[in-house]
Amino acid sequence: MKHIRGYWLVALIFWWVIATYGLLVRGHLAWPIDGFRYEYWLHAHSHAAFLGWLHAGFMLLLTYALMPERLGRKSFRRLFVFSQAMVAGMLISFPLQGYKGFSIAFLSLFLLGTYVWAFWFGKIPRETRRRFPLTFRLGRSAVWMMLLSGIAPWTLGPVMVMLGKKSIWYNLDIYFYLHFQYNGWFFLSLLALVAYLFEAKGMRFTGKFILRINRLLLCGVLIGYLTNTLWTKPPLWVNFLAMLSVFCEASGLWLLFRKLYGGLKTLHFNSFQKQLFHIILFGLALKVIFQFTASCPYFAELAYRIRDLLIGYLHWVFLGIYSVFLLWWAGLQNIARLRPLFFRIFFAGFVWMDVLIFARGFLIWWKITIPQAMPAWIFWATALMFTGISLIVYDATRSILRNSHQNL
Repeated sequence: MKHIRGYWLVALIFWWVIATYGLLVRGHLAWPIDGFRYEYWLHAHSHAAFLGWLHAGFMLLLTYALMPERLGRKSFRRLFVFSQAMVAGMLISFPLQGYKGFSIAFLSLFLLGTYVWAFWFGKIPRETRRRFPLTFRLGRSAVWMMLLSGIAPWTLGPVMVMLGKKSIWYNLDIYFYLHFQYNGWFFLSLLALVAYLFEAKGMRFTGKFILRINRLLLCGVLIGYLTNTLWTKPPLWVNFLAMLSVFCEASGLWLLFRKLYGGLKTLHFNSFQKQLFHIILFGLALKVIFQFTASCPYFAELAYRIRDLLIGYLHWVFLGIYSVFLLWWAGLQNIARLRPLFFRIFFAGFVWMDVLIFARGFLIWWKITIPQAMPAWIFWATALMFTGISLIVYDATRSILRNSHQNL
């Protein structure tokens, strides 16, 4: 336990740094800062959010669930330190030069580290696979999606050089990476970790059920990439395939959670933990609705044209689902304390911020004048969210360090 707590604390600190960058970006949009390269800082914020917080979080929790002995080894410590050092390098290099030499080098080295962890995941003992068959199957699919998403950064450089940033292939490459990260690697990891909670309590699933769930979800993820191409106005059959992917994902989620809900009492959630679980379920349901809407030609083009709609959706997924899930799951396992008040400050700020971002997108869509104070409102909402994150990280730091001293 002491190993996972130390690693988790590092991931939380990176989350706080990422939130600091986000607050700075929002401040620049409200009150412009001379010499501030918005795109550069945004690259740093988004890459670190993906890799230093969400990737690190899911990697740590999957390791804790399926190969806990690995956490105590020097090889894992070296890999984790190396990976987070590469993210720190991106946090420095992106604001200075954007997506160029050093930033590309740090990202490339980070990707090499993920291949090492994926290799370790493939060596999980058979007895663990038999004890947690659904967890392992979904986790393995998540790892494959992580590896698949890694193709995009390797090809982005050649695309930029040969075709340029204005090429549709540049955007398709970016969306390929985004999709197989948040709709593949993070999404399937979340479901694997949910399955682990039930399998650890003795719940068993048939091989046929596991295969069916895994196939439906994988089809949803793989075909779902087409949703990210609809802004190019492809033939209508591509839209139908995109809708089919949403149906596959929704069917897989429905069958999985219908099965799990019967064993919910065995987990003995307190009222706060139950609230977070329902927030996650609600978030996943909204995610499916957003994806179905985006598979329609008109709304696909609208989401591409009005960036606030896309940004609002991505923030909902990253903060409203995945970040909430990581905090909730770590709290269930007593890895780090999560006080309800601090979480509610964070979540209230997030909801306020996201509602404002969506509202601005809808005002653009309906051709209604946007209030001049809107960037300032979004900044203050972000500041409230940042305050909640700061309190969560501070409280977790105190509890983790206190536990470490008690164990000495």
